[in-house]
Amino acid sequence: MPRHADPVQRRRQVAEALLRVVDAEGLDAASIPRIARELGATTGLVQTYFRSKDELLLFAFGHLQDLVRERVAAILSEDTDDSLDGRLLRVACVLASADEDAQDSEGRVWLAFLARAAFHPVLRERHLAGAAEIRDRFEEAFEWARTHGQVAGDLDARAAAVALGAFVDGIALQRALEPERVTKDVARRLLHDHLARIFTG
Repeated sequence: MPRHADPVQRRRQVAEALLRVVDAEGLDAASIPRIARELGATTGLVQTYFRSKDELLLFAFGHLQDLVRERVAAILSEDTDDSLDGRLLRVACVLASADEDAQDSEGRVWLAFLARAAFHPVLRERHLAGAAEIRDRFEEAFEWARTHGQVAGDLDARAAAVALGAFVDGIALQRALEPERVTKDVARRLLHDHLARIFTG
């Protein structure tokens, strides 16, 4: 890891090293020296980009959120004939680490950050902001489906969005803890069946 390089790219590389360490050893193991070893760099070089572990954790969590946003945005921007429920299913699979590109490690890393967020105000705020963003997108989709007769006319779009978000989180949690039992195929089927009960039109 050379000292003179694009700072934005280097910060991302450091964040990705932290995510690898968290996946393999847990969040407590992700110290600045440990991350430096993962990168094959010195501690001083890592601290050139991040003054503290806390600053690095916040950046890495944001980087993780950005990666998920990019995959969701790619689905929503595709020019395909997919139905709305089909696209929602694909988005839900991304959020539950059950899409084709997902690795089982994603769930473990997400769970590690989620546990930390319970006691870290800034991390909790960022997690809640991300969750709210997801619920808002779900609500918009359900409201559109309601006005176009794809779901029941009396569907509460907000309640349905909250329920779907909670269901996706539950699947993601089970994927993180029991990936051999809650496989991608199992997760996709559960998410498909949940949406099928809503999209009755």
